[in-house]
Amino acid sequence: MVQLIPQDKAEREYIQLLVRQYQEQHHLIPPLLLESLAQHSQNIIALHGVSPGYEHFTMVLLNNMLWHEMMRKIPYDRRVLLLPQCLRNKATCPAKMDEIGLLCEQCGQCLLGDITNQAEKLGYCTIIAEGTTAVAALLEQGKIDAVIGVGCLAVLEKAFSHWVQHGIPGIAIPLFQAGCDQTKVDWDWVWNAVYLSYEPTTKRSFAELKLMPNTWLDKSQASVLADAHSITSQLAYDWLTQQGKRWRPFLTVAAYQSLCSAWNEPMIRKLALAVECFHKASLIHDDIEDDDATRYGLPTMHQKYGIPIALNLGDFLIGEGYRHISQCGAKPEQVVSMIQVASLGQQHLCIGQGQELQWRDSKQTPSAHEMLEMFCYKTAPAFYVALTLGALAACAEPDLLEILQKFSQSLGIAYQISDDIVDSQDVEPTPEHPNLNRILILDILKEEKLQKQSSLTIPIATTVAFQTSDAQTQAKQLLEYYKTRSLSLLQDVRSIELKILLYQTVHRVLQ
Repeated sequence: MVQLIPQDKAEREYIQLLVRQYQEQHHLIPPLLLESLAQHSQNIIALHGVSPGYEHFTMVLLNNMLWHEMMRKIPYDRRVLLLPQCLRNKATCPAKMDEIGLLCEQCGQCLLGDITNQAEKLGYCTIIAEGTTAVAALLEQGKIDAVIGVGCLAVLEKAFSHWVQHGIPGIAIPLFQAGCDQTKVDWDWVWNAVYLSYEPTTKRSFAELKLMPNTWLDKSQASVLADAHSITSQLAYDWLTQQGKRWRPFLTVAAYQSLCSAWNEPMIRKLALAVECFHKASLIHDDIEDDDATRYGLPTMHQKYGIPIALNLGDFLIGEGYRHISQCGAKPEQVVSMIQVASLGQQHLCIGQGQELQWRDSKQTPSAHEMLEMFCYKTAPAFYVALTLGALAACAEPDLLEILQKFSQSLGIAYQISDDIVDSQDVEPTPEHPNLNRILILDILKEEKLQKQSSLTIPIATTVAFQTSDAQTQAKQLLEYYKTRSLSLLQDVRSIELKILLYQTVHRVLQ
């Protein structure tokens, strides 16, 4: 079906009104996946007898409506305005091109010069280019937090996937028709989007939150955190403050800020330290079990100090994690819940690691279900504990905790698949070191019907349609399946801040 844009302004504004009424009734929380947006758009069209040809236009308006208030919280200098070259007259336009886009000379022949001039005065980054390559690069570099894009429906739909993956607020203004020369747009809508007022917020951005654990766990903090009278404590905190991605303490901080109107830094700092203690302890033990020689480009703890001391340091850090939780300053009932979550996570981690060690020692080949179950036990608990400690500190409701558990399971599977893809590029799979190429992909290709019951309710990808026999490509397709599933499980999250941060986390953790 040909997708159309209403040429009459009154008709465009009528559909916009229908979208507003629908949102007021349903209170949808962005980001929404494309499939979900399409379904809601179809609902609006069916309810009011709008032409089916306007489905994509309605999707654009609905997405704009969802992001409207969030856009107000983004400073102008963290927004980008993307404009198409086809709004100029190519025959007379004197502007030159560089590697990014059109260098507007503001000659006055079209409105591009005027709007870029006004937007840049506000602080916008403006780009006049076809496609979304430049914007995608800015998103990857973390230089922008919101997008206002003008383009034809096909270009906007392509750009949508980038915005959703990054959890980036976006407003799109469609051109009246596709084409590459002297196309038209509703300039009132463009100006309204550009001048959408900024309302300062105390909430920290993704980039700011990501830096906080790095500050608390900086190498200079090792001596401050450690007990000066204990060599074990000193060695443990020296290891704790070694480099790392620190996604887990970030998730604790992000969940807390997103769900809590107040900010208790001493409490959330303690919880972030606890999460990193658990993680770094697991790395020490994992390196021993895998007999790895290096970590972060340095000798592993057991290589440096021997297995007995390394084991003791890992055990010490687990104890430190529980100590930080107990001293975080939360209410007693919150602390009890936090310790229960952390202890169950520790138990599941050991169960998953035990399964892998048993397969390795016995040289057994696990089924796809057993492998995915191991992923859920071994990898998912770290994400769940990190998110849940922050959520519990913010007094989150039980239904959100359930969503976070399911989300963590899918993210954990995706994370492990991603890790195995990287590993398999350098190491051939063996019975001692099985990976996706050898086990998981082959079992799923056999279309094994997996009905085994699991207390974790493992989401099995039995419906993935592989388009190739190449194992690496199949693994990437399976990764995409669980990545999308992770995002879909967030649809019922009612906190827009948490939802955005988790979307952004999925993209950056799995990129």
